[in-house]
Amino acid sequence: MSLTRITQFWPWLLPAMMGMALAQQPSGAKPPDQPQPFLQRTQADAQTQEDVTVTVAALRPEDSLAVFGLPLADQGVQPVWVRIENRGARSWRFMPIFLDRDYFSPHEVAWMFHAKDAGSAGVRALLAGRAMPRTVAPNSVTSGYVYTNQTLGFKVVNVELVGDHAHLQFDFAHEQPGGRFDFRSLDPERLHPAAQLRNLTLPELRAALQALPCCTTDKPGTHLGDPLNLAMVGSERDLLAALVRSGWDFTDALGARSTEHMVSAFVLRGRYRNAPVSSLYFEGRAQDFAMQRSRNTVSQRNHLRLWMTPLRLDGQPVWVGQISRDIGVRLTDRSPTFTTHAIDPDVDEARDYLIEDLLRSGVAQRYGFVGGVGAASADQPRRNLTGDPYYTDGRRLLVFPSRQNIPLNEVETLLWD
Repeated sequence: MSLTRITQFWPWLLPAMMGMALAQQPSGAKPPDQPQPFLQRTQADAQTQEDVTVTVAALRPEDSLAVFGLPLADQGVQPVWVRIENRGARSWRFMPIFLDRDYFSPHEVAWMFHAKDAGSAGVRALLAGRAMPRTVAPNSVTSGYVYTNQTLGFKVVNVELVGDHAHLQFDFAHEQPGGRFDFRSLDPERLHPAAQLRNLTLPELRAALQALPCCTTDKPGTHLGDPLNLAMVGSERDLLAALVRSGWDFTDALGARSTEHMVSAFVLRGRYRNAPVSSLYFEGRAQDFAMQRSRNTVSQRNHLRLWMTPLRLDGQPVWVGQISRDIGVRLTDRSPTFTTHAIDPDVDEARDYLIEDLLRSGVAQRYGFVGGVGAASADQPRRNLTGDPYYTDGRRLLVFPSRQNIPLNEVETLLWD
């Protein structure tokens, strides 16, 4: 039928199509809460606050296929099962946006399979009927799924409940299968035996951070690289949870597959959330793990590298790191892949972005700045290992991340420098 003919019938077709769509909407009735078979195969956690117990599980690809009969992981969708047992008299509102700001609606997921004739009324009703309700009634058990973005490496599940002048927050962090990520090979006890650990007071930590080397190096340690402009205090799990909750992703291991993917994304101006980073060295070893906050294309991202040190504060590990902003990709003969990211020469901008990002996400409980990097001006910049110039005020950012939400007016600022 021609476009002209369609427009002639449009006044009659539109009401009919709307009627069909409305007739296909699910009733909204939720199935009774019952045990989920995947709980025996995947990681599930439960937490209790006041009269509320929350249980969550992030489904693996095979679990999604078994539960929904659809390859949701192929479309980048990862259902998270949420169960809330409310034994109190207060009604709560569950807000999926705190779990994933860019979560998918049930009909959005169904539409992904429309071309395969899977977007039928039955599939839409299945996905909508199993979605987690937003209202949790008093003295009830409510369960369902939130259709989140697929996460590799480490997934933070943040369940927020709001009631009348009341608020409950539950934070979960689960390691996820898939991907080749460096944090999985980290062995703190092998890296720093107990005899090498140094327990410090806060003033001693300030002096120790100021005394650290200014910069990363190449593998032989003969040439200086990007500045060591970051330090963090906390367990590996706390660091990962805070960064992931703020929207940071893990980086793929550098290799033929990831390099090919990165080059393809660069040519097509696409996005690669887990694009690899090259190795830089501190005290003779490559970073313990790296993370990035990707932007519109593979050429643009903020990325950081972290190394665990033998320093401890209140029993918590102290990490030293490097952070910069990538603003483009260029060819170079100083990289084994013949490509490298060009960095923003104002490296303090990326450092300041990180603390602002963590504060905005509510995962920083304390921060401050210390010296140790050494200042370099825009007129007389330093250069990293690939020849990119950079300048800095010479300070390191020190951050104490938190797994609990910290309001801005409760964040402590260390007035050191």
